Amino acid sequence: MPRRDDLESIMVLGSGPIKIGQAAEFDFSGSQAVRALREDGYKVILVNSNPATIQNDPEMADVVYIEPLLPDTIAKILEKERPCALLAGMGGQTALNIASELSHNGTLERLNVELIGSDLDAIDKAEDRELFNQVCESINLPISQAVACNSIDEVIAAAELIGSWPILIRPAFTLGGLGGGTARDMGELVEISQLGLRNSRISQVLIEESILGW
Repeated sequence: MPRRDDLESIMVLGSGPIKIGQAAEFDFSGSQAVRALREDGYKVILVNSNPATIQNDPEMADVVYIEPLLPDTIAKILEKERPCALLAGMGGQTALNIASELSHNGTLERLNVELIGSDLDAIDKAEDRELFNQVCESINLPISQAVACNSIDEVIAAAELIGSWPILIRPAFTLGGLGGGTARDMGELVEISQLGLRNSRISQVLIEESILGW
């Protein structure tokens, strides 16, 4: 990829603590990204909440912030540093969620910060279960019967529409499917869906026909 002369500084979001669904591979990929960007002559501002990572080495980035990976915190750092662009794709689900929220609430536009790498449209279509299904349908890709739901009443109605068990519960915008699972009866469906709705940043779960054993 050729160097972009219209960008002088880039903020890179790390992935934070190592946990299930978001492990050391993001530290490695983030470190490689920081190194490559600096080799191309960009000023790199790194934000990560985990001090025990390779990418937080003082020699890696030009500026390193060890701060909580929260939208409000990142917004304050963007306000202070005024980078030309934000790279979130190397920080896993945590960074993508932050980038999405800062895009939707107008922070990036207000500060004239470009989201590079995974753009907002790509993030939304990959993370929003309903939008993802629409993309699949637009290219005639067969998918399981599924309904996006934002409440338990909608979940129950979706299960009745599908009409067979087990049923999959897939929360939107969660790390490694956090809050999702497989329900074999209405009691399990309600219990898992409540957890999924709480964990989803947009309070949405996809109730999906299971193709187990297909």
